[in-house]
Order: sequence, then structure tokens, then C-alpha cells
Amino acid sequence: MDAITFISDSLRQVQLRLMATCEGLTQEQVLWRPSPNANNIGFILWHLTRGEDNAIRTLGTSEPALWVSQGWHERFNQPVDSPDPGDRMGLQSLPIPDLEVLLGYSRAVHEKSQGVLSSLPAERLDEARNQTRPQRTVAETLRHLITHKNNHHGQIDYIRGLQDESWDLPPGTGIVLPDAE
Repeated sequence: MDAITFISDSLRQVQLRLMATCEGLTQEQVLWRPSPNANNIGFILWHLTRGEDNAIRTLGTSEPALWVSQGWHERFNQPVDSPDPGDRMGLQSLPIPDLEVLLGYSRAVHEKSQGVLSSLPAERLDEARNQTRPQRTVAETLRHLITHKNNHHGQIDYIRGLQDESWDLPPGTGIVLPDAE
């Protein structure tokens, strides 16, 4: 298996698990916080999707993030320049939209990620994204994206477990990636 396929499959697997974890959530569950200053599922899902949207945009495409180009900011009822996904305090103060909006954005970004990866030549993995920070290579960006998405999926899964002690991922989502569509 080549590196690009491995990266693509890793992102597909975590997306599959993320969507399964979010399936059937009520808006009350999306907004519930385990403690007053803790993140809720809605914030975590928004943050990880905005992060992926921005990361994929930086891989050499001249297109703006889907947040702007597909008008997701409008569906979130936010200005284009609403807080950056890394601005935890700024994003925590923003209202969380319905789950279908959150999931729609996540699916759209995942689809774009898969499209970018399908046309990414392996030779670009060692390329620096920014010449002033040569350690920030395309491979480093994708490695961070995989770990970032996995970490946040784990947080959402954990919160679901706090909300319902019988919660578990649907069978088949944890071991084998389904055949490519």
C-alpha cells in the first residue's frame, strides 16, 4: 500500500467512526457539557471539521476553504471571518447549529479531503507547505490531521458514553474499513 492510500484510508476510517458516533444524537446531547467549562459534542465536531477544512486548503489548492466557498458560514449563521478553528475561547462563545448542519459540513469537508488526496502525488509529501517553516511538510499536515481527527472522535465517543453508559459504536465500525465506494 502506498502512503497516500494509507493516509486516505485512515481518514476514511475515522470519518466512518465519527459519523457512526454522531448518529442518532439529539440536539440536547450535542449541546450537553460534562462540566460548565468543558467542550460539547457540537463544538468538538465543528472544531475538528474547520481544522480539516483549513488543513486541506493549505495543501496547495488555490480554492478557499469550504467554510467560505460553499457558504457553510451562512448555515452556521456566522460571518466568514468568525473565529479560527484553533480559537477555542472564541468558538466556545458561538452558538452551535443543528446536528444536520454540523454533519453536512463534516461530510462535505471529508469528501473534499478525499478528492485532494486522490490527486496528490506521493512526491509532494516531503514538500514544505511554507518556505519559512520547512518542517511543516505536506506529510506533517496530513499526520496531524489524522491524529487530530482521531483524538476528537475519541472525545465525542467519550461524551456519548457519559451521556449513556450503554453507548457503543455500531458493530463493524471499529475493525475493518468497508470497501471503497
